[in-house]
Amino acid sequence: MQSTDRAVLTERIFAGALVLATGMQIAESLVPRVPIFPWLRLGLSWAILLPFLLSFGTRPAIALFLARNVLSLSYGGQPPSTFLISSLSGVLSLVLTGNVIRWLVDRKWFGWIGASVALAASFNVLQLAAVTAILVGHSGNLFQLGPILAWSAVSGTLVAWLARSFATPTLWDDVDRAVPGHAANLDRTAATTPWVRLAIWSALAIVPFAISDWRLLGIYSGALLLIAYGRRGFAGLRIVRQSWPYFAFLAWLHLLDTPGHFLSSSPVTAEGLRAFALHASRLCAFLLATQELAPLIPWRRLAPTSIWARGMGLALPLLPGLFPVATKAARSWWSKRNEPGRKNLAQTILGGLRSDS
Repeated sequence: MQSTDRAVLTERIFAGALVLATGMQIAESLVPRVPIFPWLRLGLSWAILLPFLLSFGTRPAIALFLARNVLSLSYGGQPPSTFLISSLSGVLSLVLTGNVIRWLVDRKWFGWIGASVALAASFNVLQLAAVTAILVGHSGNLFQLGPILAWSAVSGTLVAWLARSFATPTLWDDVDRAVPGHAANLDRTAATTPWVRLAIWSALAIVPFAISDWRLLGIYSGALLLIAYGRRGFAGLRIVRQSWPYFAFLAWLHLLDTPGHFLSSSPVTAEGLRAFALHASRLCAFLLATQELAPLIPWRRLAPTSIWARGMGLALPLLPGLFPVATKAARSWWSKRNEPGRKNLAQTILGGLRSDS
């Protein structure tokens, strides 16, 4: 295979893996946190990150992890503090353990469970250290170290089982075929790039994250809705409609789980309503702006050596339709789990993505 073809294949694989990992990360956020132990989560997206690490190496895995966090911040309304602490802990974990884990697995001294538990333990311990140093400011919560290590063994084992379910011999071929033909956008040359439009839509995509007032952001997203309708009609609004699971997630997260002053004997607080309006407007604006931006970016010119940047460009148009496909695939996979020769969950989801793209 020529180096150019190999690079294109890797970009498409990265994009498909990013879609799966981001969807699993956001879906897991629907599970309420335990107040004293907020880290008590399985880390489902590591079921994609682990085989990606073993297949492609530490640096691509770090890129996939960071891209997953960026999209989780954009689509899932993740707090900036959570994004920063998770990103710092995950990058350090992969830097410190990634090559060692690959070396041990290659020599069969580690299996899937050992690799997964090692990743979970290093990530959770580093996250506890980051929270202690950055947010808490004292060592009072270090009593959680023992429970964290015990949970890492449990969650790492479960994630390893799920990763083995995903990691069939044809996994990356299936991921590659799941990414539709809009990869041609990556081949745009500098001569044909509309730089003025690119600059305008880049600014419009960044602006929502610089606005913290929910009223201004509502006006901003409303203006982008009018622009999208004027340019494309109702087709220009489809990306927002298809993203309803993300808005439902934001409603659950902020309307039902934000302390403050309750509105008229309802479970919704005024603070929660404002937080939902802020994050929903931000997501709406981000979707509408990136819809126009993604086809304009000359990825290979701007990032000639960055597979993760080009892979993110491929992944953006796939994300809105992920949840319906994944939900349908999970039901199908569960109902047929005992049939001989059944496909694993990853193959089922990827097949759904191909049929819906």
